[in-house]
Amino acid sequence: MITTKQIIQSLAWMALAGVLPTCADWQESLRSPDGTVEVAVCAKGRRLSWRVARKGATLFDDSEIGLEFKGQKPFGAFTVANRSERAFDTSWETRLYKKRVVRDHGRELKLELAEAEAPGRRFDVYVRAYDGAAALRYGIPAQPGFERFVVTREKTAFRFAGDPLGWFTLYPKHKDSQEQAFFHRSILTIPDHDALIGFPAIVETGGQFVAICEAGLTDWAGLFLKRTGAWRVPSGMTQLEAEPSPRLDGEGLVVSSAPRVSPWRVVILGDTPAELTKHNDVILNLNPPPEGGGDAFAWVKPGASAWDWWAWPKGGGKKMTRAAKCAEIDFAAEMGWPYYTIDAGWQSGESQDHAQDLTRAKPELEFDAVLAYAKEKGVGVFLWAYWSVLESNGVERVFADMSSRGVKGFKIDFMDRQDQEMVNWYEKVIRLAAKHKLLVNFHGAFHPTGMNRTWPNQITREAVAGNECHRYSWRLTPELTAALPFTRFLIGPADYTPGGFNNILPRQFTPVNRWKKGTDGTTPEIGTRAHALALCVAYDSPLMTLCDVPANYRGQIGLDALRNLPAAWDETHCLGGEIGSWYAVARTAPDGRRYLAAITAGARRLALPLSFLGQGRWRMTLYADDPEANANDARALRVLTREVSDKDTLDLDLAPAGGAVAVFGLMP
Repeated sequence: MITTKQIIQSLAWMALAGVLPTCADWQESLRSPDGTVEVAVCAKGRRLSWRVARKGATLFDDSEIGLEFKGQKPFGAFTVANRSERAFDTSWETRLYKKRVVRDHGRELKLELAEAEAPGRRFDVYVRAYDGAAALRYGIPAQPGFERFVVTREKTAFRFAGDPLGWFTLYPKHKDSQEQAFFHRSILTIPDHDALIGFPAIVETGGQFVAICEAGLTDWAGLFLKRTGAWRVPSGMTQLEAEPSPRLDGEGLVVSSAPRVSPWRVVILGDTPAELTKHNDVILNLNPPPEGGGDAFAWVKPGASAWDWWAWPKGGGKKMTRAAKCAEIDFAAEMGWPYYTIDAGWQSGESQDHAQDLTRAKPELEFDAVLAYAKEKGVGVFLWAYWSVLESNGVERVFADMSSRGVKGFKIDFMDRQDQEMVNWYEKVIRLAAKHKLLVNFHGAFHPTGMNRTWPNQITREAVAGNECHRYSWRLTPELTAALPFTRFLIGPADYTPGGFNNILPRQFTPVNRWKKGTDGTTPEIGTRAHALALCVAYDSPLMTLCDVPANYRGQIGLDALRNLPAAWDETHCLGGEIGSWYAVARTAPDGRRYLAAITAGARRLALPLSFLGQGRWRMTLYADDPEANANDARALRVLTREVSDKDTLDLDLAPAGGAVAVFGLMP
């Protein structure tokens, strides 16, 4: 018997089938499992293109695809030599993500293309369709002339009707740490000659949201986008196109040999920003599982970390002594944080001196005694290292030595590149780190592409305008912190380093270079105390680095919200939000506790249902703004405890640049 739901779905598929008209020569298309997303690959003469539609609306249309190679003429017209399609629906488990069980459900189409005329070269195109995403990549089969090839151009484009608005982060050059803010603007306001667009690029089109990103980046050039000049785009349309980072040796973009496949070019889709966050599992799913399976990385543990860099007590700089480090380790242990990060300055000599030996610490640090003390307290130590100093020291030499002495991980900094050579360096480092059971936190890094699926010891990375920007710039506005859950965090964990307790109102903030000698080392954080707490729960990072120092934390209201803070979750549910305006999320911790976090740029009242709690009575401890008090004091905080159930609604009255955190424990 055919149900009403089946009839409605069939009508939707029929409507969608007419969305993507057939190209002049040929068109092959693929639908997602629920039929709402369709991807088409088209050919018209020598030109290959792709299109994506969702729910009966074309999102981007007739956008060119393909690669060009050094020493080879452009491809001629293609015919489809073979077409194969497969469906997949699997699940896998992780202890290092926003959910424990990740489903990988979609369809894949492989098109094996051949030039219609001599020399008859072959080229493959793969597309995938998910219920909330689509992806494309290229394959270069083994064939004469491709024993060694050099990619000189990637044609992948995204052509939109009109001049849609979006959220974009821009960079002036390929060499960059990718830490700029996201701004709301139209595509045509982006310069077409000197601006590189970072990932993700969020485009609002036809009442839907399209997040452009990449996944599965291995032995290839990392990608930016750029706006295509108006003279190259049909009237009434705008276009973004691929801009891979060139190799520093002048050998084009990518040097490789066939057979090869490229990384995936990905679009995450949704009716709302909140829906984007429900569909972003695709980034991990487009990467292979770990070598040896997940059990091979059972030693990788998520958790919060204390840190010694962002701030220091008034009147005294960061001290690299055994006493100072042991005191900070004590605080991490008291708070139930399993890690402590020792940043720059632990090494003997200057931090960027390539003659420096990274197996030697400053004598006054009594390094091995500090590591022994940390082990006794159950706290794992991370060490900061400049990437080129690590390379000149011999990566494996340093890793082998430090692992044997008890170091748990490295924070590696200032790569500031994503060309093919640097992408390969990341993999070399993470492989060697895994060999010696070390975790890695990449700073000065390029955007995440799902590497942490294959290498869970790549526990987090930067590529974000993080909290350290408070030390020297106005970059971290309340609007940016409310945008990041839907932008940067959409594509992977980020070491934002939240949780400062020197909270101030936006009007009170003055940028000062707090690394300059003679300045006060205490660092302010824009927003209320509740806002600072909420970021520690709202943002994703299996290594959640808490920025402030013990002297600024101890005895302060709200500190209990950070005790035994989870850094990975069994379940996560976005409760709503708007990019740059507000965000609310509910999470389930591995120990069964439930958390709710909300952040806002402007004053806001929210009524959030507690249906995510599940059955039973729950004791809720709420850390929230007091809008009247917060009008003049960002540190003011209301803390209250009461019993609730999954039938209740939590009413929040949030101050400007405010927030809230609620922690729920099941009652006997």
